[in-house]
Amino acid sequence: MTSTRQVLIPLLLVSMLAALVLMVITATGSATVTVEWSTASELNTAGFNLYRGETQDGPFARINAELIPASPDPLIGGSYIFTDTGVIAGRTYYYQLEDVETSGAASVQGVVEVKADGGLDPALLIALAAVVVILIGISIVLQRKR
Repeated sequence: MTSTRQVLIPLLLVSMLAALVLMVITATGSATVTVEWSTASELNTAGFNLYRGETQDGPFARINAELIPASPDPLIGGSYIFTDTGVIAGRTYYYQLEDVETSGAASVQGVVEVKADGGLDPALLIALAAVVVILIGISIVLQRKR
């Protein structure tokens, strides 16, 4: 006859392994690219748009929902940070910054190539492997004690 303890241990191990798999899936799916730029002055600048493409020649799609506002002090410019969460870890992307003037005129400021970081950190992968080995060891010891 199987005791409650003999049934609960395998269920606990399966639950722990499922949680680890979920952590791995979550970690590998999360990637971001942080785009930073600064300006020396912004006379007549309304704001900026940021575009992303998968090849250097485009096509490029706008990734900011609204115009990124210009600095409140046009004489000294500003510093900007935009985090792009719509990327896949390990892929290379190309970004263009568009300067939009108060008159509505716009000019694109070249192309920058970036490889998206993210996915599993090697230290996390080693830690996950260690936990799996420990769980397997516990399971073997408990099996032998039956």
